[in-house]
Amino acid sequence: MRSSLGSLVVIVFALALVAAAPAWAQSSADKQGQPPASPEKGKAAAAADPVSGEWEGMVDLPDGATPFSMKLQLEKDKVTGEVTGPQGTAPITEGSWADGKLTVAFTYVDGAAIVMSGGLTEGQFAGSLSYGGGQMVVNWAAKKKVVK
Repeated sequence: MRSSLGSLVVIVFALALVAAAPAWAQSSADKQGQPPASPEKGKAAAAADPVSGEWEGMVDLPDGATPFSMKLQLEKDKVTGEVTGPQGTAPITEGSWADGKLTVAFTYVDGAAIVMSGGLTEGQFAGSLSYGGGQMVVNWAAKKKVVK
């Protein structure tokens, strides 16, 4: 009885190895010829796409600075995402990244059109925000949120 139990364990183990072998082979094949990921590769990707990610900033309104955040995604020169402020979140209806300049447009909760444009310097966006087709123009700045 003990001998047949030992044989059964060996057979089950062998079957498990045979079943897993294709997955191990594929995993090994996927990694062949590829150098290990390096921090430099991550930096190069960030330099190629300095826009995508979560940003936190302030808008200089007449009655004081107001916090806001942006979730941005860059695909070629098109920017999509959303902008969130104390009044809620609005999807970006138009967005672009060209010649180092970000431009995003969205509709504020009160229905007014907002266009934010700015440049990126040393990891910080800074520029102007136009509310209601220029009824009010104020400054804004934002830094990329640090992911922990």
